[in-house]
Amino acid sequence: MKTKISLTIVGVYNILMSLVMAFAIKDMIPMILNTEIQEAARMVEIMHYGLFPAILIIGLICILCRNESLETAKKILLAYIIGTTVLMFVFFTIFSNEPLMNFGVDMIIPDIVVYLIAIFGYLKAK
Repeated sequence: MKTKISLTIVGVYNILMSLVMAFAIKDMIPMILNTEIQEAARMVEIMHYGLFPAILIIGLICILCRNESLETAKKILLAYIIGTTVLMFVFFTIFSNEPLMNFGVDMIIPDIVVYLIAIFGYLKAK
């Protein structure tokens, strides 16, 4: 798989997710939280506003570097894979055991798909 394709998919997905974090988080809070406490809802909202630029940066790096050399593209994919591995660990060890959260695997299926595309793109890089 061409690294350009992998980086494009990862980049577009992260840019879209950052926009969701910026503009749709208020509507998603009832699906995320298992409480009606307004302070908890506000904390989730603020946290996502803080994550928005970080996820946007990841997406932009992938999009803007998709024409780089194979070595550089693989390093970017590897960085994404390492970071997402940590994120998956957090999802499945912390979030899944937190009674305050309505966490389910179905919530992160797109993340898993993009993660697998990044791994495949790294391993089969051309």
